[in-house]
This record gives sequence, C-alpha cells and structure tokens, in this order.
Amino acid sequence: MSDKSVFSDEEWAAVSEAPLLISMAMAAVGPHGPISMIKESTASAKAIAMPHDHGSANGLIVEIIEVAKGKQARHDAKDHKAGSSPAMVDSLLADLAPANAALAKLPADEAAGVKAWFTDIATAIADAAKGTSPEEQHVIDRIAAIFA
Repeated sequence: MSDKSVFSDEEWAAVSEAPLLISMAMAAVGPHGPISMIKESTASAKAIAMPHDHGSANGLIVEIIEVAKGKQARHDAKDHKAGSSPAMVDSLLADLAPANAALAKLPADEAAGVKAWFTDIATAIADAAKGTSPEEQHVIDRIAAIFA
C-alpha cells in the first residue's frame, strides 16, 4: 500500500488539492439556487470525507482526505479564480493534470482507486440537487478523461 512518501512535495500538493479543485469545478457549472448549493456542498463534503471502498487505494485516500480537510488546502484552492465560469472550470480542470501525472507513480490498482474516487466526488455533487445537468455531465466527462 502506497502512502504520501511516494510523492514529492509538489506532487503531493497536486494530489491532495484535486478533491477541492473538482468540487469547485462542479460548483461553477451547476444550476444553483440556495437549496441546491447546500445540497451540493453537503454531497461534496460527504464524497470527500466518506469515500466508497476503493480497495488498495483506501489508505492513500485517507491521507488525501486529511490534507484536503485542512485550512492550507482550502487556501491554496482559492488561488484558482477566473473571470467567468467556463474559464474558471477550464483553469481548475487544467490544474488536475499534475495530480494525474503524480498518480502514475502508484501501482495500477491504487492509481485506479484514487482516480475513481475523484470521479465519484464529481458525480456525487452533480447528483445532489435535481439531477445532473448537461453542463455538469460534461465536466464529469472531462474529469474522467483527465484521469483515464
């Protein structure tokens, strides 16, 4: 079972920031009313903090969760701002590439588990409100393609 010691500090930052980047990208494209925002925020927190079983990746996911919950990770995620929602989503998703590259260091089954968890986060957020919109599905598809 791998742990964060497999990664350089920069790689670990990219991997541990990915759940927040995904959450922010999904929030940027979702059709929001106040109730939907609350439901999506709750779904994001639950999908990050209580992931499904991802086999051999579970230990590493727990380490990522601990960092993702931290104040520094939230501060770092705030640096991903753009003038419009499409530009913000593009920026957030582009910033997932280093996480994907870092996951290549892991055994295939562990990398697949973490990547599936990342996609699960996006799907849970989209499903939280009144169903998945076409815009949300497009972002989920883009996230899945990044981590394919």
